[in-house]
Amino acid sequence: GRHFALLGDLRGPSVRIGDLKTPVEVKAGEVVRIVHAAESMGGLDKKIPLPNEEAFKAIRKDHVILMDDGRVAFRVESASCSEILMKALTDAVITSRKAIVIQGQDLGLPSITEEEVRAIKIAVENDFDYIGLSYVKCVEDIAALRGILISLGAKEMGIVAKIETPVGVKKLDEIIDAADGILVARGDLGMHFPLEDVPSLQESIVKKCVNKGKPVIVATQLLGSMVDSPVPTRSEIVDVVLALSQGVDVLMLTGETAVGKYPVETVSWLARIIERYESEIKPFRRMISEESSIGDRFAFGIVSLAESLGAMIGVFTKSGKTAERIASFKPDCRIISASPNVKTLRKLMLLRGVETVEVSSSEYEAGINELEVKLSRFKNIPDNTIAVLTYGFRDEPVHIVRIRQIRRASNEL
Repeated sequence: GRHFALLGDLRGPSVRIGDLKTPVEVKAGEVVRIVHAAESMGGLDKKIPLPNEEAFKAIRKDHVILMDDGRVAFRVESASCSEILMKALTDAVITSRKAIVIQGQDLGLPSITEEEVRAIKIAVENDFDYIGLSYVKCVEDIAALRGILISLGAKEMGIVAKIETPVGVKKLDEIIDAADGILVARGDLGMHFPLEDVPSLQESIVKKCVNKGKPVIVATQLLGSMVDSPVPTRSEIVDVVLALSQGVDVLMLTGETAVGKYPVETVSWLARIIERYESEIKPFRRMISEESSIGDRFAFGIVSLAESLGAMIGVFTKSGKTAERIASFKPDCRIISASPNVKTLRKLMLLRGVETVEVSSSEYEAGINELEVKLSRFKNIPDNTIAVLTYGFRDEPVHIVRIRQIRRASNEL
């Protein structure tokens, strides 16, 4: 059967307004008051309760306050430790418990709260493969999460760092090095940066991930119109194809499937676009350098060999590392990775272009032989297909390469 990677998404710390007796409707230009309280007392005056003391310390005159994923905006007219006056920049209807963002500002909230720890335990108990860490500011945030995972006996769970804020963008290089993958959270980036900067931010983040050989996810409003429509817009299709050309590993749907009216159609359309263009688009690729490890050089050599032969790549791996390295070069050929470890196969599904197959053998030589037999039984591998078969010993600079012509077997998988 097919393997799927499970990614648990931590919500992360957020500043939310309190409970409102009734929704507050405002028009652009109106002045609204935020008060230090847990809930509103009702009445006609437009008071918004905010129980978070740290927010009052951080908010200053002329700050822009955003709600509802940036659709609601206010400019601060004055601010004290107990009251904030702000002018509405847009028409809005404010409801209880809405998250607020101070554009371009970091409130210094901890990335992992007690609520986060409870969610992490649930992810571990349910054998998730990756966990997404929100509002990552530095490598210490990732180290803290990794420490929690180790204490829970889940050291193999991968960490996907979500890049959402200016400080995350500023420390991007060290975050990429420390994480197992990166998620470009376009929605949050669009609240901290001018919207017209988001495309260049996406391109820059994706390019750095590709150059460092780390998988990268792009999320938010890929097919946003399909929340209410059974078909995407032309510009959304172009957006998806652009992400493919940049070298993205994963395209992540959010509101389209979480609250949309057409979740199945949305997934179908995204798959349709990817299948149409993935084979003909040449994504941005990284190259080896003088600093590249032996493992990376070997993987680059495997990719070059396979492409020069018009071959597919078959790799046997226990930990997944060899397959990860090969996939990081975005080869223009199929990659089929075999392992006796189902957890390894599931984690590999985060990588672009990797197909997986389970084998029973745990020894390298027997494993690569079993993979070759299984390839001969694949219905979608033509007879006499050339395959570059490989494996690398873990923690040893020893790598094996074979070139085979796959002969179709009669008992197909």
